[in-house]
Amino acid sequence: GGDNHFRPEFLRALKELCLENDALLILDEVQCGAGITGTFWAWEQLGVTPDLIAFGKKTQVCGVLAGHRLDEVEEHVFVKSGRINSTWGGNLVDMVRFDRIMEIMEEDALLLNTRTVGNHLLGRLEKIADSNDHLSNARGRGLMCAIDVSTRTLRDELLKLCRGSGLLVIGCGQSTIRFRPPLIITQIELDFGMDIFERVVRAGCTAQTKTFPNDSGILSPK
Repeated sequence: GGDNHFRPEFLRALKELCLENDALLILDEVQCGAGITGTFWAWEQLGVTPDLIAFGKKTQVCGVLAGHRLDEVEEHVFVKSGRINSTWGGNLVDMVRFDRIMEIMEEDALLLNTRTVGNHLLGRLEKIADSNDHLSNARGRGLMCAIDVSTRTLRDELLKLCRGSGLLVIGCGQSTIRFRPPLIITQIELDFGMDIFERVVRAGCTAQTKTFPNDSGILSPK
């Protein structure tokens, strides 16, 4: 937990260990796959090619993609086709739907949008961390971003204030807040949400107020 990001150097060293010890490098792309990091698969940014990846959820079906090294394993599990080997195996309709989703991602340049808006999101999180002693370690790839809070209690209070202000973010790890905007989000929409987050951080960290400044319970834009 905690939305921690591996360094490319770590994964490259791990791949070398796998090669030296006749092991497969297996990466889980269920959450970080399908474009949220700015490339379709997160591993594409990390300078290492896995031998097998797992995918699911956003891809509408669950499954694995395997490289040529899998065939070095005699009688591996995929030699024979099987059934019910996935919690979301899917069917033809699911696959057709995801095929259309990928077409839309390409037509609307959503990977480019994810990289552009994601860089802006990370930049805003870094500024918040630089200006507040209670937040640190802003990090992310594309729209998959997170920031640490000094204590779990304060993190939970900030999450509560965000929800009350109309902003949905989620906690993870010991004291982390993670951000998962949709690939279609615009910079204007992102800024609206981050303006709310900044005001929540100021209110929560200074403990000057536990209520919202208008009757609706929603923090108004600046």
